[in-house]
Amino acid sequence: MYRYLASVWVAAPAAEAFGFYCTPENWQPALPALVGVEMLSDPPFGLGTRWRQRRRFLWMEQESEAEVVGWEPPQTLECRVRMPKLDQAGGTLAVGHYFKEEGAGTRWIVGASLAMPQAMPRAVEWTVYAPMRWSARRDLAAFKRAIERARKA
Repeated sequence: MYRYLASVWVAAPAAEAFGFYCTPENWQPALPALVGVEMLSDPPFGLGTRWRQRRRFLWMEQESEAEVVGWEPPQTLECRVRMPKLDQAGGTLAVGHYFKEEGAGTRWIVGASLAMPQAMPRAVEWTVYAPMRWSARRDLAAFKRAIERARKA
């Protein structure tokens, strides 16, 4: 089950917001925290697409690999994310992006699901999800600006 992290309203139709996000060439210009992206599968972007990315997260550089495991354009994109330390601990992380028409634009919602071999104490869970919420809010705000700027150009 996904836990809500953040949402943003974008002044664009869902198909346009979804399409912008599903174009990897848009990621680095929109996200200053993204240090590098390497596509591990060939286009087009969709179910099974894989990539490796490096980003600054909590003032550290973090590398991860992701794979699209849920794909329902233009409403749903779900990814399984792998990080070395999480893999060593036996954990799994999934991130879901949901795009819903709302008024004259789109509500973009991001959620995450973190599963560990043992239950996490509430305080530990909070320390894990709080930075993910902060990061999701920052990234959504950056994508919103990029999408709306592109529409005005």
